[in-house]
Amino acid sequence: MENHHHHHHHHHFAETITSDLKKVYIAAIILNTLFVAFEAWMGLRSGSMSLVSDAGHKLVDVFSLGLTLTAFILAASRPGKKFTFGYRKLTVLISLLNAVFVVVVAGTIIYESIEKLMHPEDLAPDGSIISLTAGVGIIVNALSVTLLSFKRRHDVNTRGAFLHMLTDCLLSIGVVIAGLIIKWTGFSLLDPIVSIGIAGFILASIMSVLVESFKMSIDAVPEGIDPDKIAKSIESIPGITEVGEMHIWPVSTTETALTAKIRISDISMQKEILPLVKEKVKEGGIQDSTIEVLP
Repeated sequence: MENHHHHHHHHHFAETITSDLKKVYIAAIILNTLFVAFEAWMGLRSGSMSLVSDAGHKLVDVFSLGLTLTAFILAASRPGKKFTFGYRKLTVLISLLNAVFVVVVAGTIIYESIEKLMHPEDLAPDGSIISLTAGVGIIVNALSVTLLSFKRRHDVNTRGAFLHMLTDCLLSIGVVIAGLIIKWTGFSLLDPIVSIGIAGFILASIMSVLVESFKMSIDAVPEGIDPDKIAKSIESIPGITEVGEMHIWPVSTTETALTAKIRISDISMQKEILPLVKEKVKEGGIQDSTIEVLP
């Protein structure tokens, strides 16, 4: 099954981030970071792995919010003599590092939870604390979702962050229910089981980001861009006889560049043909293109 929910990375967003949007992101990041620390601490104190893994999942969101904000700021970085694209490529590296870190966190949580399953006699998670803490999580998420929903219409990345927060709410609700079941039935094993489930969910959702950011770091064509389709659409322009040496690479997590050579039957038509080529390239999802015309 192909993962479709991460294609939101590759569209162009406005070069400038409004100060409003910046404030929304910073507020959401601070709010969620504080909660991650609180939830992890409560989880460790009450011996609940499901709280620790829920905190791990929230951490993923703090990262994705931070990454989006960084991408906004770096996208505005001006190209210099040495860094002709500005610092945009850093967004790809940050994305890759985040993904690796998240995999390590999820792996650790799974390992710890399996340890707990092996020694059920040590298990004594407090159901009330689990439900209460996850309940606070739902409130924090609801606040973040509200903040982001105001801005969601304007930006694709913000929409991604908004959806992240929404899945978080659902996971927190799951943890609340697990806490109540533990409190009422004393079925402590449910705690590490829920924890492994959440960590598995984290791994499943981060894998596509890990693979994609790795590919982008070695300049692979970004997901959602079809080189053959772009070449065919350029070839369909009357007067173009061949398209060659086409290179497509990511400038950042949100921008893609292309260079290509085209042969035209009549060199005097160059002025009319070039804008059409650029238009076709844009339709293919690429913002920056450099086209060399050969007679």
